[in-house]
Amino acid sequence: MGQELLKEVPKLKEWTHFSGEGEYDHMEFIRGIDMIKEYFELPDRFVTETFNTLFTRSAHRWYIKLRQEHGHQSWTWWKTHIINKWANDSWRFKVETAFESAKFNADKDNTLPWFCQQKDRLTALYPDMSELMIHRKILRQCGGDLEHAVKSRTTEKSSAEDIINILEEVTTRTRIGSSRVNLDERFNTPWKDSVDKNTK
Repeated sequence: MGQELLKEVPKLKEWTHFSGEGEYDHMEFIRGIDMIKEYFELPDRFVTETFNTLFTRSAHRWYIKLRQEHGHQSWTWWKTHIINKWANDSWRFKVETAFESAKFNADKDNTLPWFCQQKDRLTALYPDMSELMIHRKILRQCGGDLEHAVKSRTTEKSSAEDIINILEEVTTRTRIGSSRVNLDERFNTPWKDSVDKNTK
């Protein structure tokens, strides 16, 4: 590793940190380390010695325990243990539930962060899923009319940025995707009560 290249290595506060709590993405953490390690040609020892800072909260406690038990290990060794520890059924269920429950609502959701968060969830769950399938699954969370409106304006080659822009345009210029009438509430109202209200 050249000294000039070493000087360009980002400060640790700019690296991806990992807590192992909430909707964490352990694969994003791994990819972030891989990219920095490869680009700056960092040795394993340099990378693994950053973990005391990069791991936080629950993940930091886990790291300390393994570090004390196994001592210095390679980055490959740590990657394997990170995946084995954090890619568990509980995490998968939590992220899948969060994705399914996050239906797009044009009145409440900001298009860009909503889309990006949904994409992050799918990428974490299915690292090998194609961009096309990711986009299709996200659009299904928009509801039939809005999904159709966006699909009719895009192609299979449309990028995430294209879809976000079109989704923003459709919801801004039309009422598609808005909570116009709470139909569930209307249909769940007893017929007699509805008649009484309308005749008063």
